[in-house]
Amino acid sequence: MSTQTLAPSQLLAAMAGGDQRALEALYRGWSRKVRVFAHARLIRCGLDADAIADEVTVDVFHDVWRAPLRYDGRVEFSTWLLTLARNKTVDQIRRHGKRQAAQSVLDEEGELEQGAAAYLDMMAPNPLSLREDAQRHEAVLNCLRRLRNPLQRESLTLWALEDLSIPEIAHIQGAVEGTVKSRLFHGRLNLRQCMERWFVQEGGRHG
Repeated sequence: MSTQTLAPSQLLAAMAGGDQRALEALYRGWSRKVRVFAHARLIRCGLDADAIADEVTVDVFHDVWRAPLRYDGRVEFSTWLLTLARNKTVDQIRRHGKRQAAQSVLDEEGELEQGAAAYLDMMAPNPLSLREDAQRHEAVLNCLRRLRNPLQRESLTLWALEDLSIPEIAHIQGAVEGTVKSRLFHGRLNLRQCMERWFVQEGGRHG
């Protein structure tokens, strides 16, 4: 059977038997997600995010190759892999003497563009948002950038962009589910309030 048709758990089992093709297949399927995840947390730390994200990605898959059976299936594979990436990113930030934690927000333009569409879908209609979709899109992008709490922004991003559940986000963040629920609640509230202020300002500016 082609490795391209195997599930991650099957690829890991094959890797445990020394099948390097399984590692290559896993890397092709998941390395970009790991790199984007790491890069987004490095970009605001004043580090060489491109180079270090590459290093984090290599380190993650090196660890997976060395001990593929560490994944026990208790959480989704994506959750487990992103947890590894998060921990590696924390290590890199500490290694380079930066105090900013790995919970730094996903602020790459491409990620925010995707996030705008996701947040527009998840938010209830706003009486102040009766303008064109382009204006609402701009408002979401603007307010995502302004959310001050990095853990709220990370929770929202994992929930909306990665489509992770609350237990999965809790696993990645090393938090209890109630804390994640609180971050999502307050993050959505802050996002909505920011959008309302944005539309009031824009309405006065163009009215």
